[in-house]
Amino acid sequence: MSGMSGMSGSFHSGYVVTETLLSRKPARGSLGVAGASVLLLLAGSLVYWTNAAGLAGYLPASREEVFGRSQYWRLLTSILAHSDLEHFAANALVFGLLAFLLYGYYGALVFPGLSLLTGALTIALSLATYEPATHLVGASGVVYWMGGFWLSLYLLVERRVGPGKRILRAAGFSILVFLPTVLEPEVSYRTHAIGFGLGVAFGLAYFAARKPALRAAERMEME
Repeated sequence: MSGMSGMSGSFHSGYVVTETLLSRKPARGSLGVAGASVLLLLAGSLVYWTNAAGLAGYLPASREEVFGRSQYWRLLTSILAHSDLEHFAANALVFGLLAFLLYGYYGALVFPGLSLLTGALTIALSLATYEPATHLVGASGVVYWMGGFWLSLYLLVERRVGPGKRILRAAGFSILVFLPTVLEPEVSYRTHAIGFGLGVAFGLAYFAARKPALRAAERMEME
């Protein structure tokens, strides 16, 4: 018996999940949104590198500037700026992939909406742990938030695959993409950790709030 959709809860006796939200194609326009987002990062980085129109100094974020001088826009502009081309390239590839997936499966509310807002929150929390004059630049905090959000939802949504395989796949992706091979002193690993942790927390909260709709996308068949 096929075509039984929207069955909520855990696996029903005698049935297996054959289709989930993630087995469908991403929403139309996902590639365009991802591409435009990467181009926006590139544009911000070019402004920072060339000091176009004298704007470079307005992009990075420090605790003194954000909280001491109330320059809260820096929580967003610092996401756009990158220290050099290598820094940009390392973030842009994963950022583009996750933007494609999050917009494609969860819509504009999650990306760019929630992703950028919580990216700003990630930077704010990280800055609170640094010296007042320490500056942060780059999209790493947002990228790690997006990764934590995507992986936590993958573990809960993709029930075509058994729990063990889901955990192994998520762990493999995390190690391959997010675990650094070399520790570099200029990299803010605490920002990465804060972003990833917030991403997982928001992913769990999103699933709890949207569980009926997410489960409604499933189809089950008798074994």
